[in-house]
Amino acid sequence: MSRSSCATLLAGLLLSSPVMPVVAAAPQAHTAATVSVSDPWVRLPPPAANVAAGYVLLHNGGGDDRLLSAASSMFAEVQIHAMRMDGEVMRMQALPDGLALPGGQTVALEPGGYHLMLLKPKRPLSAGQTVRVTLQFARSAPQVVDFSVRDGLVLHGAAK
Repeated sequence: MSRSSCATLLAGLLLSSPVMPVVAAAPQAHTAATVSVSDPWVRLPPPAANVAAGYVLLHNGGGDDRLLSAASSMFAEVQIHAMRMDGEVMRMQALPDGLALPGGQTVALEPGGYHLMLLKPKRPLSAGQTVRVTLQFARSAPQVVDFSVRDGLVLHGAAK
């Protein structure tokens, strides 16, 4: 066998064999859950509404952290929002960099303040239904949270 035939055969064997790349495992970026969640709920939107708002209390029992994002298979998109006063007008603004969760403190996502904006529901919501949302944090492990859908007239913290 000529030298060029041998090289061609070797190249063909190498290209047709499965190759397992060696990749160093990246260190785990998340730590155990240091953010605890309480009272998760979604306000029942009016019929045919294209958005809903989600509320929850986030208590950070560890060092400084950040709620980076949220997602739900029941909605096309979930954004983190803040309400702020602009003169006498209340305005809503998305927080693309997430929401700071200072260590040892509780941050409330509540009506008139921070909240999750649930966009484009895949089907209408009804009172008593559960909306599953995955919360992603900068340091704490992701958490899957079940939000209960409540009538819009029920006040925050009232009957669940």
